[in-house]
Amino acid sequence: MKLYPVRKLHLDGFFPMNCYVLERNNKCFIIDPGYQKETIQAYIKREKLEVIGILLTHAHIDHIEALDCFNVPVYLHEEEVEILLNDNLNGFGYFKKQKAYDINKIEVVPINESSIVELEGHEISVIFTPGHTKGGVCYKIGHDIYTGDTLFEGSVGKWDRPTANLEHLKESVLKLIDKQPEHMLIHPGHGSSSTIGTEKRFNPFYAEWKQEQLINI
Repeated sequence: MKLYPVRKLHLDGFFPMNCYVLERNNKCFIIDPGYQKETIQAYIKREKLEVIGILLTHAHIDHIEALDCFNVPVYLHEEEVEILLNDNLNGFGYFKKQKAYDINKIEVVPINESSIVELEGHEISVIFTPGHTKGGVCYKIGHDIYTGDTLFEGSVGKWDRPTANLEHLKESVLKLIDKQPEHMLIHPGHGSSSTIGTEKRFNPFYAEWKQEQLINI
């Protein structure tokens, strides 16, 4: 079986973040183009890749500021479209920053857990994980899960943002860790990659929330 490397770009803006290039047979999706449009474009050109779409785990400013890096469809959960379109929800308003692009000229494709997203014959599963935002998702392909700001190495996403919900975040984190095989790699929007098994054993939020769940059964 052919192994595909995880292509991670470390981008700097308001917050350092991870942008991923999900590639199969020289075609790719860009996951969360947060900042530094020219850096993303230069990487794609250097690697001689063809971008067929952009996948958003959620629509906060640090994941969408370079959304116009390529003129391709942008996929995000149907519950997240409102956040993408509303600067009071996505962070552009909070940071008093103007978009460098006209969002109305970008092709937005709403998706959900029933959607089939394919890349060169490989299916990308959409896992609905609200909590950090109301329409947050993770993307799963092969042994890799791109978790956005839902699950980090040793931590979880914040729940003090517009449309965030702590109870939904708890449910999403528990679902993700309990239902995915322990060997699965997780690649978050910030920080280092990890595994489901590692987070099951050492993530303090999972431990606390799992105990709460067991008590309430």
